[in-house]
Amino acid sequence: MSGSQADTPILANWGRRFIAWFIDYLIVNSLLAYFNLESLETKLIPQFLLPKLPGSDISIWSPLSVLIFFLYWTLSEWYVGRSIGQLLLNLRLVEAGGRNASLRSAAVQSIGKSLLLPLDCLIGWIYSPCRPLRQRLFNRLSRTIVIYIGKPMHTEAKNGYLREA
Repeated sequence: MSGSQADTPILANWGRRFIAWFIDYLIVNSLLAYFNLESLETKLIPQFLLPKLPGSDISIWSPLSVLIFFLYWTLSEWYVGRSIGQLLLNLRLVEAGGRNASLRSAAVQSIGKSLLLPLDCLIGWIYSPCRPLRQRLFNRLSRTIVIYIGKPMHTEAKNGYLREA
């Protein structure tokens, strides 16, 4: 690899990013279950804010868990540069210029990841300005990218970045 390619960030692929997200999801949900968040939430939050699936007792969403996921991703990606899932898969959130993510940019991109992930990803895949840097919509809004910091088996150069194949 030439000197200029060695300094070029490698954009992480979608599969690796999904696995890192899923690891974080399992870790945080395990902790939420351990601390019995659901019973705490039903005591603290009015029932009309906790909609349930028709004919069941399964909650559609949990405002408290959304808040906890938001805080987890915002603080870990700002302070450490990555979450536990990203750490295990050699990923890192950085601003598009390569600097560490600021608290503001980490918070903005965490909104999409903790609250609107399917829509966030779908728009990122469809909206053409997001595609070259493999950004979700909220990565684009926060001017952040997710890079791979390991040694990839295959890369391709595109738009001034290397892309993990």
